[in-house]
Amino acid sequence: MLTLVKLFSIGLSIWLVSVTPARADFCRQVDTQQICILDIKRSAKNYWQYQAMVSIDGVKQPAASYDCRDRLITDPDGNMSSFRSRKDGKIVCSLYRPRG
Repeated sequence: MLTLVKLFSIGLSIWLVSVTPARADFCRQVDTQQICILDIKRSAKNYWQYQAMVSIDGVKQPAASYDCRDRLITDPDGNMSSFRSRKDGKIVCSLYRPRG
């Protein structure tokens, strides 16, 4: 019985660690820029959308909405830009995997 409790505790611990959201340590070098994800939350309604705050070369950017399906970024003022003009979209959406 004690062994079963230990196994359950270990399994629960592993599961909790695996579902912890990404933190500030997620950084990538893109061309000459270092892009870090400081905070990220996936939409509960649309799994391909993220709300994220990133830093580019150490400069914190305003939180933005990332649409990984349409490859668009919307800033807090409602301005939209494509992943072609901003490199942070590709980094944020590297976490997205389409359902198949």
